[in-house]
Amino acid sequence: MTASAPRGPSPLLPLAFLATAALAFVLAGLALPWLAVELSGHYYHPRLVALTHTLTLGWITLSMLGASYQLIPIVLGRTVWSERLGRWEFGLAAVGVIGVVGHMAIASWPGFLWSATLIGAGVLLHVLNVALTVRGLARWSFTSSMLVTGFVGLVLTTMFGAALGVEHVRPFLPGDFYARLHAHLHLAVLGWVLPVVLGVSAHVYPLFLLAPPPSARVLAIQAWGVAAGVPAVVVGLLASSALAALGALAVAVAAVTHVLWVASLLRSSRRPGFDAALRFLVAGAVYLTLDAVLGVALAFGVVAGPRWSLVYGVLGFGGWVSLTIVGMMLKIVPFLVWYRAYAPLAGRGRVPALVDLRWPIMERIAFGALAGGIALLAAAVGVGHAAAIQGASLIVMVGILAFAADLGSVLHHLVPCPLRAAVRPS
Repeated sequence: MTASAPRGPSPLLPLAFLATAALAFVLAGLALPWLAVELSGHYYHPRLVALTHTLTLGWITLSMLGASYQLIPIVLGRTVWSERLGRWEFGLAAVGVIGVVGHMAIASWPGFLWSATLIGAGVLLHVLNVALTVRGLARWSFTSSMLVTGFVGLVLTTMFGAALGVEHVRPFLPGDFYARLHAHLHLAVLGWVLPVVLGVSAHVYPLFLLAPPPSARVLAIQAWGVAAGVPAVVVGLLASSALAALGALAVAVAAVTHVLWVASLLRSSRRPGFDAALRFLVAGAVYLTLDAVLGVALAFGVVAGPRWSLVYGVLGFGGWVSLTIVGMMLKIVPFLVWYRAYAPLAGRGRVPALVDLRWPIMERIAFGALAGGIALLAAAVGVGHAAAIQGASLIVMVGILAFAADLGSVLHHLVPCPLRAAVRPS
């Protein structure tokens, strides 16, 4: 008796996460030009904190949670334990994000705590679902280890964020406020986002580029860099600048090793041409290099101050993470939509190819405006010039709207039509 192939959940589950995340990205892009004055000042401002969490929770976290429901059956070869649990998780997390962002914008901390509780419940449901999915896994690869590491980082980040919220209502945490804030931010980026990106890319980038997988040495350097560097950075930010600097070096080594591996993939790729998704992924790797260098400079005191910290955030959230997620979405969403809308029609009639679902001109506009606009925004934020920040923000906004238009051109294929309804399984 042979084991059945792993079965993914309904495409509508990851698509619900990804579409909601894209909506959060659009809202952040629309808000960005109106926050130019705030971005020219100190980074700790209620509206900037709300913008940050629109990106980190609404755009980045919901994207990664949704993508994991599509990728886990592929990269781990396991069927997701409970699709129903995933739907509950989506509802709790989406409502929680709305509440967190709204209450942060008006600095209402009791309301923030109730909203954060909903996000925490959603995160716990996701982690439970993943844990029950991977239980009994016979072989732990680099990808599976990094995914689990990332989900542990997500739980810790959620708990840390909730503690910071409680601190505003009833102070109880020791140490400096900004040290805690920086530690929370780095736990999210380095403990949650970085391991997942490294783990997933090690599996899917060779498939995208028709290139060989990473060597054991490359994987070992990345694994040790994350394992040693992330705790050192987080604890060091709270207690020891020297420890934080050493941790930053370890993380930078892991990040640069990843980027050098991506460069080697481009050289060895057998793919005849690069689509928009691959261009976004490569641009994300370039921004990761810049952000890693700036992170080390900040850790060693080569540069300092809120201006450089804001530049660091723009390069990280806007450049590396956002461009990488856009690239992954341009790969994942068309496949999910095609599978849902047209797979039942395969062999029964004429159906569009994956490439026919996308809008090439919008992809080119999105790439140019986002990849270039983020660089301009980082420079404008660095000098603190409000008019320049607003101009760069408008370019970024155009890129985000073009990406949303392209995504909408794909998602509209889910709208029922008589032919698809006649053959789609119930």
